[in-house]
Amino acid sequence: MTPAGPVSAASPPGEETIVFLRHGEKPVAGLGQLSCKGLNRSLALPAVLSRQFGRPDAVFAPDPSKQKVDDGILYSYVRPLATIEPTAIAAGLPVDTTFGYDEITKLQAALTAPKYRSALVFVAWEHNEIQDLVAALLKDNGGDPAAMPKKWKGKDFDSLYVVRIRTSGAGPSATFEAKAEGLDHVADGCPVK
Repeated sequence: MTPAGPVSAASPPGEETIVFLRHGEKPVAGLGQLSCKGLNRSLALPAVLSRQFGRPDAVFAPDPSKQKVDDGILYSYVRPLATIEPTAIAAGLPVDTTFGYDEITKLQAALTAPKYRSALVFVAWEHNEIQDLVAALLKDNGGDPAAMPKKWKGKDFDSLYVVRIRTSGAGPSATFEAKAEGLDHVADGCPVK
């Protein structure tokens, strides 16, 4: 994975760039929430994502009202939204939370809608769901799911999965690239005491 890449103000015409990121670190008890380290990651993300990709055209996270079992207890699942919210604020954008964390078929349909054909889209989600969604996007758009890692490791909160979908008269073609935030060094303690 490459921690930094060229700055792209937007996707080229006819090419959608979708950047998938896992939510930040979670507390031992889960709680559907971020840990202090996860909060610090979320606060550092706007500069990192802007430098690597530019300003997004849209931002997605799961609907936090759809509850999820976390370490055996049902919680409102706010981790992805809390992770991407500082980035959305910095970009002056709303976060689309239309879909629950497990509604990836609906999310896929939204991401491949014509209005995003030349867009840069950030998606903060649960890592196992990202894995399935990226494989489906690649397969359904002429890409190779074998190009992506077979599994998103449980302790990996730093990876970025980048899918580029080019639409032309010959049909769509999709590519995959693994990148990294480079934020594993953020502090473990909360920024406010």
